[in-house]
Amino acid sequence: MKTFTFKNDVDLALEHISISCDRINLVSLSEAYLNDIYREFTSEITTYMTPEPASHIDETKTFITASIANMQQKQELVVAITTPDGKFLGCAGFHGRGNCRTPELGIWLKKSAHGKKYGQEAIRHLMNWAKDNIDFDYAIYPVDRANIASRKIPESLGGVLWKENELKTASGKILDEVIYKVPV
Repeated sequence: MKTFTFKNDVDLALEHISISCDRINLVSLSEAYLNDIYREFTSEITTYMTPEPASHIDETKTFITASIANMQQKQELVVAITTPDGKFLGCAGFHGRGNCRTPELGIWLKKSAHGKKYGQEAIRHLMNWAKDNIDFDYAIYPVDRANIASRKIPESLGGVLWKENELKTASGKILDEVIYKVPV
């Protein structure tokens, strides 16, 4: 099992991370966000994503439980994105996905948080935190070609188009995926 290698021989508890940013906070995912995720991870939000919205809250709970287990095993960091006063905005992740040298960045925001550049801020701070704490070669950021707002996120970090791929989603639709390589 591949796990993240931490810098300076520090062993971090990824399930207890909190990153304060300019307008948002990033906090390790927990069951405290169960209802928010279930309510906000809608078919509209997943238009350009592989997963589908949960049809039952137990599916969301399974996602959270698996994320926490992966954080405990040092294979990913999944965070809830909140306002400074704790209002839920979405989720982001730094996922080992079997190769912790080239982790995958990912994000989704609830509909009412779109258009405010929270995504760029969240991924920028998550990437900066990772650069300071985790030893990796570069990150990848997969996104559907048509999702222009999301494509601006890796581009704002100096990411370059690296690969292209067609990807079949859980519901059978085909995504025209472009994958950015984001430098450390």
